[in-house]
Amino acid sequence: MARTERAWPLGLWLSLALGVVGACALRGPTETTSSSTSATSAMPSGQGGAVASLVSSTVASGAGLVPNVPPSFEVMGRVIDQDGNPLAKAFVLQGGRSHEPAIETTADGAFTLTMTYLGLGTPTVVASLRGYRTAGLEVLEVPSEPIELALTAATPPDNESYAYGAPGKGKDPSTAFCGHCHDTIAAEFQTSKHAQAARDPLVHDLYAGTASGFTTKVACDAAGGTWRTGHAPGTASDAALKCYVGGGVLPAINPSCGVKASLACDDPALSAADRPTEFGGCADCHAPGMSGKAGGRDLLDATEIAYENGVHCDFCHKVADVDLALPPGTAGRLRVQRPHETFQSGPPGGKVRQVMFGPLLDVPNPNMGGSLQPQFATATFCAGCHEALQPALVPGTTLAPRFAAGLPVHTTYTEWLASPYAKGGVPCQHCHMPPNDALDSSADLGNAETASITFGFPRPSDQIRRHIFRGPLVSLSPQSLRLIDSALTSSVKATFTAGQLDVDVSVANLGCGHAVPTGDPMRAIVMLVEAQCNGVPLEANGGLTVDDGGGAKAQTTLGSGVSLAGMNLTWAAATGIANAGDVVRLVRPSGAFHDYDGVGLFAGGALLASEKGIPIALPVGLATVLAVTPTGLTLDRSLPGLNGDVLYLGDATATLDGQTSRALAGAPGLVYARVLVDGQGSRHVPHFRGTDIASDNRIAPTKVQHSAYRFALPSSCKQTTATVQATLLYRPLPHGEARLRGWDAHDYRIGTSADAIAIP
Repeated sequence: MARTERAWPLGLWLSLALGVVGACALRGPTETTSSSTSATSAMPSGQGGAVASLVSSTVASGAGLVPNVPPSFEVMGRVIDQDGNPLAKAFVLQGGRSHEPAIETTADGAFTLTMTYLGLGTPTVVASLRGYRTAGLEVLEVPSEPIELALTAATPPDNESYAYGAPGKGKDPSTAFCGHCHDTIAAEFQTSKHAQAARDPLVHDLYAGTASGFTTKVACDAAGGTWRTGHAPGTASDAALKCYVGGGVLPAINPSCGVKASLACDDPALSAADRPTEFGGCADCHAPGMSGKAGGRDLLDATEIAYENGVHCDFCHKVADVDLALPPGTAGRLRVQRPHETFQSGPPGGKVRQVMFGPLLDVPNPNMGGSLQPQFATATFCAGCHEALQPALVPGTTLAPRFAAGLPVHTTYTEWLASPYAKGGVPCQHCHMPPNDALDSSADLGNAETASITFGFPRPSDQIRRHIFRGPLVSLSPQSLRLIDSALTSSVKATFTAGQLDVDVSVANLGCGHAVPTGDPMRAIVMLVEAQCNGVPLEANGGLTVDDGGGAKAQTTLGSGVSLAGMNLTWAAATGIANAGDVVRLVRPSGAFHDYDGVGLFAGGALLASEKGIPIALPVGLATVLAVTPTGLTLDRSLPGLNGDVLYLGDATATLDGQTSRALAGAPGLVYARVLVDGQGSRHVPHFRGTDIASDNRIAPTKVQHSAYRFALPSSCKQTTATVQATLLYRPLPHGEARLRGWDAHDYRIGTSADAIAIP
């Protein structure tokens, strides 16, 4: 039977472009939909092959044609490139069977494929090879002669003139949006942090040195900031009044701009000569989907799709390769390849032929330009941004010698790589892109009856991944746990010794494939340890206390202009900060250090406890502020302080889920965090200022960490039961940075363990 060749009329092209016959397209404005293929482009073009009633799904679906084939049959043929050259080792399979082993073509591109038909959909032969667009042909009758599938190469260079398309929000009216066909996926994506990456006000605060929590000049002045004009994020050059508090990427790494006497670093009125030239790589991961040059961009260049949708669909599916030897983001590690190839026939004008890289072998829809990229299903793809060794960014600073190769400010990938999860083949997507059991295919229109090139193929749920990019505080349903809730397991063991209650607390990471917490160094786990007897809180008199990572409204050292006399605390700097009801916690440096099995350099026993950087400060006393005087504070009790003791002004302990973050430094407990320091030795600095890591006691996968505490038992605590409780709080934002910038910061209760012991 002779092969079929068709020349499609302009009316059908227009119908396809408008989505009249249901052709799903994910495309930018520079791309137009093709006719049946790109299913006709896969048909023989003078190569001597033949087909029997092979037509595109677009036409078959529109005409309601029913395949006339037996339940099982063979199709023979070969796979060629766009120039007619045979392609060896191309994958050939039946559409919808990518969860089963595919066959590979021989050296001359030949294949023999056994296909089945159970009365639903249209059986489709699909060929795929990395570096090429996938092609497919639908079988309405068993071919009497070999067929040919022609794959069009998707080759470098990246096309910087390509305009990215918008993801949409689901049920979008036009095929110009991903959400026209991928309703569920587009709607899920819009709930994710990836969608918010370029418009997150906290990111812009750290970038420009602003405080988005202070929205008026009065509030800004009260916070010690400067009310100035700057760039309104998301606009090309609009100006906006903002509160500048310093400590931003632009002023830190472009020291000639942003000083008080001049314009802000992001002021649109800056002359070309005065504008920042260094951008810290922020946009390379937070706003990678900007049309034009890929990488090295100013975050404030992000507008429209790039700003509103952050790390969006059309960007991710333009990543042709991930090279971990290069810097993170679009400036290196993510090799972006926007299409430049055009159709050889079809609509007038030779429009760009779309390409969408992805992990599946069988996405032959010509409007998608599906192209196999296996890294999408691996942790390597996530490492494109979620792994960063950073040079010293602030001029005049250098990294600590032990981190000469780069400061590890983000090591989620290597944490996973060293874990049993990596060895067991469980990648990031397993938790952060869980399977979607509610869909038959990634396009909401696809099911067994409509299975075809146009509508896609039914798939196992593990091939239909939810694009929520699930973060630590995301639950899959109102009844289910958040991701962070199942990460850590804690236990408490109390013992009674000579009028003292000794407590050992263990915290294990048994539910997470990377360290907890991970990602941005600002994140921390704050553990509070409390004891009671007869309902009365017990005072700690030994063991660890929460360090400055727990947050303080103010901090000082006794003896340097600060003194205690009975219940009167002379502390002039606290008078404008403290309020009645605040607490003062007094701790005493012990000279000893807490040993732990942390992350990276701080794992195992390679370092001494003193080199791991967590000094032990013993609890001395706790008092409540009764009144604020012109020179200090009046307390509800005397504190037995000595010169050199450290005082923290903070909040009373509370451990409610979702509460506003409290200042908890000095309380019995421990902070699990990576502590960055800058060139001046300041602790808990944002990553762009970092030059060294003081400590990193985050909990690695399968690891257990122990810490010890002691509580005094009063004489009234006899012949009764004492209880001890450890509470874990997830703190996404550091208390100090949140106070500086007016952020609405919260703590989330993620675990509690307790023990009770009989007191003789």
